[in-house]
Amino acid sequence: MSGRLKLGLEITGFILIVLLLAWGIWAVFFRQAGTSIIPAIVQEPITGLPATEVGTGGRVVDTGQSVPRTLIPEPAAGKLELDTVAAGGRTRADAITSTRALYSTVSGNGMLQYYDRDEGLFYRMSPNGGEPILLSDEIFRGVDNVVWSHAGDGAILEFPDGANIYYNFESKERATLPKVAREFSFSPQDEQIAYEYIGENPDDRWIIESGANGQGQRIISSIGSEPYNLQINWSPNNQMVATFRDVTSSAGEEVFFLGFNNENYLSLQTNGIGFEGKWSPTGRQILYSVYSEGTNYNPVLYIAVGEGEDIGLGNRSLKIQTWPDKCVFAGESELYCAVPQYLDLGTGIFREQAAGTPDTIYRVDLERGVSTPIAFPETEGTNAFTIETLNIAKDNSELYFTDTATGKIRRLRLR
Repeated sequence: MSGRLKLGLEITGFILIVLLLAWGIWAVFFRQAGTSIIPAIVQEPITGLPATEVGTGGRVVDTGQSVPRTLIPEPAAGKLELDTVAAGGRTRADAITSTRALYSTVSGNGMLQYYDRDEGLFYRMSPNGGEPILLSDEIFRGVDNVVWSHAGDGAILEFPDGANIYYNFESKERATLPKVAREFSFSPQDEQIAYEYIGENPDDRWIIESGANGQGQRIISSIGSEPYNLQINWSPNNQMVATFRDVTSSAGEEVFFLGFNNENYLSLQTNGIGFEGKWSPTGRQILYSVYSEGTNYNPVLYIAVGEGEDIGLGNRSLKIQTWPDKCVFAGESELYCAVPQYLDLGTGIFREQAAGTPDTIYRVDLERGVSTPIAFPETEGTNAFTIETLNIAKDNSELYFTDTATGKIRRLRLR
């Protein structure tokens, strides 16, 4: 090879490398984002789950996919003080705990209960404030999640290493549950629990029912390769133990309701994917969220009948964008939700995008189908909150929420 030819090849190679580097820089830093961020959906066959029928009443009647406008409170002219009762404006939400209160709940007797991670202790306190009272003097370090019983006298404690413990705060009973168990749910009477048993092999994955202390295990159904499409959620009327979602297209899912004895319940067809559900207090209705291209892949709330032969009736959009776990029922006809004031494209898929987004409190009249913003929670030092948990007083007079920044329980009066 002549020196001139070798030089020519080296120059050509250098130019190609420069061009490739320039293209790479453009692609990473300057190229406009595409219109779709959704990967192709691969459907897998259902294995091991009960056969069900499509519910003719399960089709969504209200197909409106409206995206609510951003709601930023504007103070009334000449008004600087905060409302003490929610009336549609800037509303006082004072803290009633001085420390971060994790996994808070309202117990059956109306007391607030929570976990203090720094101390490893569980407390209860009156909604009116005052000093917290120890639920137990036993220390539990590093609890990663808490599933409370309905009465609040017991809980399943989950730990980062996979350990699961049932603990009764009144009787001091303590029991170890399987490490491969997850997604626990208490029966309405708190005597039983249901959970997913996830063995390494798909043939060793089951929906299990047992006593709250893990005794008397009974297999309800095989899960197979479908654990991520399953939600264990024991219904208040004792009819259902779980829901299973099967993607039927890029725009919808078929949701199956699983009973305890292979019942052949009707199914629910959704106008979106990513189903997450929550039962109403009696189990008559199912509140759920799904997302679709029409909602910018952000979650929109729907509600439908979820009981017996009426599954799917009245299936309608509530036209607010949030998730069921940011809502709390005040009976069968009323709902309160923490609704993000804005959501970026794709937050239904990547929920972490909503971290730090301020919330507005909405009241939803389920009989009239009307969703109304009733409060922009504030204190003198903070003019917005990202709400983590939401609970309601037994008499529906107050909401209690924890915010992601401080973790303190705050009280917001409804009347």
